[in-house]
Amino acid sequence: MEKIIEELLTTDTPWESFKENYYSAQDIRLFCFDNEINNFGMDFTSKQIDKYIVHSFSSLENTLVIDKYNFESYFRKIKVHRCFDFDSNIISYLRNYLVYKQIDPSFKKLLVYLKSSGAQISCSPYILEAGANRHDVDTEFIFESVVSFFAFDKAQSIEEFDSYSFDTIKNDSEIVKNVSRVMQAIKVDVPLLQLPQYHLIYCLLLKIYEINFKSKKSAKNKMLELLECVNKELFAYTENELYIAYLFFDKDERISSFFGGIKETSNNVISKINAMAWDLLHLRNLETQVASRNSESKDVFFHFFCSHDFGINN
Repeated sequence: MEKIIEELLTTDTPWESFKENYYSAQDIRLFCFDNEINNFGMDFTSKQIDKYIVHSFSSLENTLVIDKYNFESYFRKIKVHRCFDFDSNIISYLRNYLVYKQIDPSFKKLLVYLKSSGAQISCSPYILEAGANRHDVDTEFIFESVVSFFAFDKAQSIEEFDSYSFDTIKNDSEIVKNVSRVMQAIKVDVPLLQLPQYHLIYCLLLKIYEINFKSKKSAKNKMLELLECVNKELFAYTENELYIAYLFFDKDERISSFFGGIKETSNNVISKINAMAWDLLHLRNLETQVASRNSESKDVFFHFFCSHDFGINN
C-alpha cells in the first residue's frame, strides 16, 4: 500500500495511475490540487461577501477528487457537502446581533449568504480556542456567544433569527442541550499545553520575529537561519507556515497586514503572536478536518473558514 501511495503522490498522471492500480488503490481518496478542471462544480470556491470572506482550504476550482466512486470518468460531478467554520469574530458579531440587536449591514449580507447556501456551520475554532484559554475569558460571554451560534443554526431564515429574544431562545430545549454539551467540552477540553500544533506554530512565529529584527540579512539568508532552527530545534517541517515566513522576510505586501502588529517597536508582541498562532492553527485545521471526514464516506466534505479579519483573509 505504501508503494502505491508513493506512486500516486509523485506521478504526473495520478488519474491513469489510479486506474492501473485500481484493486490496490480502491480504498484511497486522492485530492489533486493542480488541475485545469474539478469534478464538483464552481459553488465550492472561496467567496467574498462585502467585508467578509469564506475561504476554502485550497484552490478548489483546480481540485480533482479521485477515488473508487468516480475513477471511471473525472467529468462525473460528485456530491459535496460544505461546512463553514466560524472565526471568533463571527461568533462575537452573532452575539451582538442576538443579545443587543446590533448588526452591521455587511455582516447581515454574510448571514443571508450562509442561510441561502444550505451548508453546515461549525463553531469548532471558537470552542477550541475558548477551551484552551478558558481561564482568560468571561464564562458568561462564552455562554451568550454559544447560545447565539446555535440560535442562528436553528433559525430557518434571517427573519426568524431576528425575531428571537435571547432570554427566550436560551431556554429552548434544543438550544439548552447543544449549549450544555459545548460548555461542558470547553470546561474539560484539551489544555493548551496539549496542543502541539499550536505550540509549533507559536514557536515558529517567535523565531520569525527574532530573526527578522535582529539582523539586516537578505530574505534568503533569514530563511536559511529559520530552516536551521526547524531542523535542529523544532524538528517539524510546516510547509504553509514556512512559505508565509519567507513572504514576511521578503516584505511581500500580501502578508503585510497579517504581520502588521509585530513591528520591532510594537507593544504586547507576545499576545499578538499568540493570536496569530491561533489564526494559522485554525487554517491548518481545515485540512485536518477535510482529511478526517473524507476517509470513510462516499460523499466529499469540504471545510471553509469564515472571517472578517483583514490580515488572515489576505
